[in-house]
Amino acid sequence: MITRKIKVFSLYSRDEIESLNRLLKTHSKAKLTYMTPANGYGSGGALVIADYEDDEEDDEMEGKQ
Repeated sequence: MITRKIKVFSLYSRDEIESLNRLLKTHSKAKLTYMTPANGYGSGGALVIADYEDDEEDDEMEGKQ
């Protein structure tokens, strides 16, 4: 079954950027929304909202690794 998921990444550290990059490698059609100081969010860094579809079987495989 394919479900729609949303994850939020706060891009203040390299770890968060790497987590977002990993998600994009497995969900290349993810839609990203960037919230930055330029568009009225916060004073530093960025918040990224990733909206993507996920296959339930993939989640089970990730849990076993």
